[in-house]
Amino acid sequence: MEPDELKNLVRAGQFGAITLDTSIFDAQGLRLESGLLKQLEQFRDSSTRLILSEVVREEILSHLINKAIDAQKAIENSLKHAKEHWQLENQQIEDIKKIIFGGREAQEIVSERFSQFVEFTSLDIVEAQNYVMVGELIQKYFQAKPPFSETGKKKNEFPDAIALMSLETWANKNQTKIIVVTSDNDWKNFCKGSERLIAIDDLARALGLFQLQDADDICRYLSERYQKGKLDDVKEAISNALEQQMYELEIYPEASSSFGYEHDSIKVIFNGFEFKLFAPSNLIFRPVNFDDDGLVVEAKLSADVNIECEFSFFRYDSIDKDDVPMGSGSANIQTNLDVDILVSFMGDLDKIGAEVKVDDVEINRVTHDVIDVGEIEPDWMHEDCDY
Repeated sequence: MEPDELKNLVRAGQFGAITLDTSIFDAQGLRLESGLLKQLEQFRDSSTRLILSEVVREEILSHLINKAIDAQKAIENSLKHAKEHWQLENQQIEDIKKIIFGGREAQEIVSERFSQFVEFTSLDIVEAQNYVMVGELIQKYFQAKPPFSETGKKKNEFPDAIALMSLETWANKNQTKIIVVTSDNDWKNFCKGSERLIAIDDLARALGLFQLQDADDICRYLSERYQKGKLDDVKEAISNALEQQMYELEIYPEASSSFGYEHDSIKVIFNGFEFKLFAPSNLIFRPVNFDDDGLVVEAKLSADVNIECEFSFFRYDSIDKDDVPMGSGSANIQTNLDVDILVSFMGDLDKIGAEVKVDDVEINRVTHDVIDVGEIEPDWMHEDCDY
């Protein structure tokens, strides 16, 4: 279905709900309180309902708990090193843990976060037992109908089947269609055979379907101003925000070396950026949320950066069966990062052409976060030797 045709159907009220699968939550870093996932709060007072399959909810909760546990382990491991190298007392370590964790478990934190997400978005959970017929599920399994495949471990696809069949039954009972945001091929294949479920793999584009025409017009106007060189104030505001937020980026250096190595630190220095155009509109902004408080748009950038990395090197001693430190080294490269941002505009948005200003800029994600820094080795290998 063409984008314009789909948008017209949404505006005609044929889609009464939007849903996401687990792959989209993972792609957004499970950040329920920021980024595009926070923009789902626009459905709280909307005639369009935000729904999730019970299966997806359980998968999200599981992933959130794992993330929380991993973060806790990383902090505790860092505190062990701090105790040794900063000479901290045990009580100081325990005090720091108390400040960070407050004696709470990962499950408790995750439950609280997800409950707030449900409240702020008016999320409805589609319970499997109310919408899935076991007989139909078994039939799809043995006939290898989507989302079951003809080959592979079909039993692993049962959660997807339960989720999708419950969503389709929900849509049938409510006599409406659902925008299904997913990057999962099994989900996409199922939606192709459904009259009620339409798959989109881009959350920002999916949110754009539910915005008023005025939001599209403002984005077009701002894009035209930029092409005429009249958007310097907006570009400057974005540059300033990006420069301040570079330290938040999670970049993972990849290198080749004759030594074993670990990266100790990484610094990203922002030099500038250029907007990338959305196809097929050739615009630099697309709307994701438009209401009385302002307009939130997505933009895709090519950011020019310098990346400075510090490494520790080691060699494995087969006799002592231990890693032997071999010194440290660094790498510095210039590269371009593909960065997705959200820009919040405020102003007289009722009038096309009226002055608007940037209220907030948020880095949503870096498309490719693994950076090849080339060949690396300890600094001492570059030192001159006197014989």
